[in-house]
Amino acid sequence: MAVAAASWGTWSLFLRPAQLPAATAGTLVMAVMALAMLPATRRGPAPRWDRTTLGLLAANAALDALNVLTFFGAIQTTTVAVAVLTHYLAPVLVALAAPRIDGHRVRGAVPASIVAVAGLALVLEPWRGGGAPLGAILGAISAVAYAGNVFVVRRLGQRVGVPRAVSFHAAGSAVLMAPFALVAGGDPTLGGVAWLTIGAIVTGALAGAAFVWGLGVIGAARAAMLAYLEPLVAVAVGALVWHEPLGRFALLGGALVIASGVYVARGDSAN
Repeated sequence: MAVAAASWGTWSLFLRPAQLPAATAGTLVMAVMALAMLPATRRGPAPRWDRTTLGLLAANAALDALNVLTFFGAIQTTTVAVAVLTHYLAPVLVALAAPRIDGHRVRGAVPASIVAVAGLALVLEPWRGGGAPLGAILGAISAVAYAGNVFVVRRLGQRVGVPRAVSFHAAGSAVLMAPFALVAGGDPTLGGVAWLTIGAIVTGALAGAAFVWGLGVIGAARAAMLAYLEPLVAVAVGALVWHEPLGRFALLGGALVIASGVYVARGDSAN
């Protein structure tokens, strides 16, 4: 889980060199993920195909398509720090929604959400007038989609197995994004597509399988704590590789966002 989470923080290394629109890149990534995990779907116990399973699969595909479109769009629109930190409102959203969806109340979720919003304000520095509102909005939408998937993917993995959950939902997401890719177009290069394909296999398929498997083994709380390696790695990549400047309050704001999520995850683990 730790390696998978850290690998997600490197998405900009694969996405930006490809120089493709978010919809085109997302469709390619999901198609490669579906194909990469397809051989493994023949193994494991027989899946439980019923109306509930099909509903979970459809929800997983739709939520992940929205997550990828908006998250990739955020990375291409704003800095990696803003895109990833807005995206990482998701664990707090999970904590707030858990009492209604899972019947599980997470201690301190509301105060943590207030701290996370304050931290994001410090990162974005809207008072300077030069922020990235579109990128922040896309990142926040991806957080909502990601949070929804947390409740869906664990149930789906238990019904059909990890490889099938990753491969089949990725195929559905690729189909859903394909019309947007046709409109967005792009000018793919052989090197860019090859690099993005590597990212889809390593950071997409393998890390996604580890995430689904980890949810079932160590639980959502501990998984959420380990997942906070992603924003740390992503912000470091943005600063070191892409030379993206950080504002005076960015480190403090990022620390507040990450601390609020870790606090929520630890509270969930203790209940």
